[in-house]
Amino acid sequence: MSDTFFDRMKEQTGIELNESQQQAVLHTEGPLLLLASPGSGKTTTLNMKIAYLLFEKRVSPDRIMAVTFSKASARDMSRRFDDYFSGWSDERVSFSTIHSFAYKVVREFMSREKIPYQLIEGGGNKGRLANGLPLHKTFILKKVYEDVNGAQPTEEEMDDLMSFISLVKNRMLEGKELEKVSCQAKNAPEVFKAYESFKQTEAEVTLLDFDDMLTFGHEILRENEEMLKKYQERFDYVLTDESQDNSVVQHEIVEMLAAPDNNICLVADDDQSIFGWRGAEVDKLLQFEKTYPDATVLTMTENYRSSQEIVHVANRFIKRNVDRYEKEMTTPNESQEAVDIHTFQNDEKQLDYVVGQIREKRGEEEVAVLYRNHSSVIPLVDQLDRAGIDFYMKDSEAKFFKHWIVEDILNFLRFSYNDSRIDILEKIHTKFNAYISKKQMTLLKNRQTDGSLFDQLLNLDIQEYQKKAIPKAKQTFRDINGMAPDQAIITIREKLGYDRVLRKMVDNFGFRADQLFGTLDVLIRIAGSCDSLKDFAFRLRELEELVKSAHSRESSLTLTTFHSAKGLEFDSVYMIDLVDGIIPSNDDIEDYRDGERETMEEAARLFYVGMTRARSRLELLTYHYLGNERVKESTFVHNVRAITGTKKTNHKEKENKVDTSSFEGMDPGTPIIHKTFGRGTLMEYSGDLIVIHFEDVGYKELLLETCVERGLLSKEKQEA
Repeated sequence: MSDTFFDRMKEQTGIELNESQQQAVLHTEGPLLLLASPGSGKTTTLNMKIAYLLFEKRVSPDRIMAVTFSKASARDMSRRFDDYFSGWSDERVSFSTIHSFAYKVVREFMSREKIPYQLIEGGGNKGRLANGLPLHKTFILKKVYEDVNGAQPTEEEMDDLMSFISLVKNRMLEGKELEKVSCQAKNAPEVFKAYESFKQTEAEVTLLDFDDMLTFGHEILRENEEMLKKYQERFDYVLTDESQDNSVVQHEIVEMLAAPDNNICLVADDDQSIFGWRGAEVDKLLQFEKTYPDATVLTMTENYRSSQEIVHVANRFIKRNVDRYEKEMTTPNESQEAVDIHTFQNDEKQLDYVVGQIREKRGEEEVAVLYRNHSSVIPLVDQLDRAGIDFYMKDSEAKFFKHWIVEDILNFLRFSYNDSRIDILEKIHTKFNAYISKKQMTLLKNRQTDGSLFDQLLNLDIQEYQKKAIPKAKQTFRDINGMAPDQAIITIREKLGYDRVLRKMVDNFGFRADQLFGTLDVLIRIAGSCDSLKDFAFRLRELEELVKSAHSRESSLTLTTFHSAKGLEFDSVYMIDLVDGIIPSNDDIEDYRDGERETMEEAARLFYVGMTRARSRLELLTYHYLGNERVKESTFVHNVRAITGTKKTNHKEKENKVDTSSFEGMDPGTPIIHKTFGRGTLMEYSGDLIVIHFEDVGYKELLLETCVERGLLSKEKQEA
């Protein structure tokens, strides 16, 4: 019977399943966990399994519940099902998300119990409270934050709060468990509790956000036996795709629906569980056989996507993780190119290489550049645009340009152009070393006097230390106005003390140092190709519009994060910024050192997802310096080196090496002039590093080649 079915499928759809895929299709009764490696045809197998239920077992379509993680995945599954079977059958199965099912449960319950409610996320007019506050999640959360903390949240704090709320709901955390969840927003657990209370008490109706659909739906099914039984009797078979992305609450909804017969099939890959930060729970997969003692676990490990070299490296690499199902990924594909590892002097050389490689390909193959952080791609976008290379961004994220650090830097530059603008000084007076107090700002605003605000400050009753600091700051701002944009930003950071202010914020408020200083490094990278401060400000606006529109363009080149690349495949893949601190992140490394391996293992899975996007060519790119900061090659790249036997060698640049011979043989104590940092004394010169003690900014460890290339460094002329 089954042979006839598979023969018929091959004849009518052209699809021929291998032995493990057929085994998965035929297993219909009882709990099944189907572990599908990258490129193993899981969506095809799942559709064939549904077809088997429909056409061979004669199960009615409305008795099958087929769910997946996202609307996009549901649409893709439905489209593929239609492609396979629409020509010879009218049978259809409804593919949906767990979210949409849970919302159906909530709507039915609220209607039956006559409980009025209103969604506060999504489009449409949400109405307002009596005090005028819009009934929208963002406005409500901001109001609650202000009530709890007595201050407005930053955009980063709002993003973190949104993630925090979604995480604790999806993992169904409460009480003291809330305090264990990391969140940069101040008093996040208290804000969360106040937010939940607000939704229940401050409006005439119950207010629901998207995550409430899940938690309310779960609670209704758990506490209302009649409704649960209704849905259990409605579905004979429950199948879920991308189950490694499901959260605790989503898993439990599916488990309740499948009971008591437990004809449940989870299609998943524990090695591709990469959304822990939004509630995904890989432990639910690892404990499947404990949840269902009579469970069957099958594997589909034949990768039809990638070359032998890529499959070999990825298969060996992911075995570094401890918490996973043991499996061996193989491929019938031919041998092609070895996995390449390139080590560059700095991040700039890395991007030069990537752009050069893409230019050579001339759109003749599908190429992807993968990165972990959104900020990483901005300099690449700048360089691709200047090279006239079109690209598509799967997740075009323009928040970088609204970051408060970007706004700070622009305000510093605006003030350097006109130091009489009180509106600008009010925004930055606490962020540079003139030590201007709030009281002094109030006095300045009340004076209504024209001219330099620095001069006006000197006429006030100021502290003794300000009498030296204020004229110095005034001169520095005047100097900045005549500088090249990248040197202006370096001067703001070093001579005006902006870096010192950021470090205090890191210590006092828990901001992530790598994100703050990474944003500044990106700005310097963009500024390096601009001729004036005005050009720099204009270029930022250009890039913002470019990023905003990038998701609507078509191109053979895709730029995307590792997370958003899941489910995609390309001929060539370049994984960039592979250094410790980015992937794995500093938090991943610290947790691992403290004996907590969960976040490090998820970072390894993210790296694995990136590698397995490539069909024939995979290049891993790392470097020694990010800006002026010395960084270490990613521990994951080190793992790959051990697998491939690749030695650590610097990438040979095609262009001529910068001539630094005039600085060779210098003795410690040699006077040095730097265009940004001023006068200094050479302390150490070794290899590519030069260490200088500057009179104004102290010790600096600099890349000699970069300094010479940009004309920043010279020996101080000595009088005869």
